[in-house]
Amino acid sequence: MQNYFQGNNEHPRHISVGGVVVNEKKEVMVHHFVRGDLPGYWPDLGINNFYILMRETLEPNETLEQALYRGLKEEFGVTAELVDYLGSIKCNFKKNTDGAVEIEKTTLYFLCTFKSQNLSERNTDDIEGKTEVEWHLPEFLIPKMKEQAQKYDRADIDESAILEKLLKLSVKD
Repeated sequence: MQNYFQGNNEHPRHISVGGVVVNEKKEVMVHHFVRGDLPGYWPDLGINNFYILMRETLEPNETLEQALYRGLKEEFGVTAELVDYLGSIKCNFKKNTDGAVEIEKTTLYFLCTFKSQNLSERNTDDIEGKTEVEWHLPEFLIPKMKEQAQKYDRADIDESAILEKLLKLSVKD
């Protein structure tokens, strides 16, 4: 079955869910792509040493919540509680180095509170299952994400707007 949520040459639109996992210290869990030698699409584009939130592509007949919980487990080995919808980011990026295909990607982000982690549950067949999983304060991540998007000319790796929404939400609480 074709996954019509996954951007490709014939269907250049992509839908994902993102998890903003927060712990009791108000830190956010992120992927840290440290090495440029990880196999997959990021190093193929010359991108390394950057931070992104958990993002999982929907599968056909899967709810947003199912995709979120699956992504948290596969990418971080985490169970978490969905708390709120934070917003979305829509961007365009080139699918590969020759720039032949431009993908329109929409990611819907959800705030989650951390419950537990078992790193052995990460899916190491995917690139996201091979990253360093780290906790950082949003104030650290926001400028890093803006800088990495500029450095690599990739809007899809700037999730700072979602972290800024998180900070505004935290101020209200």
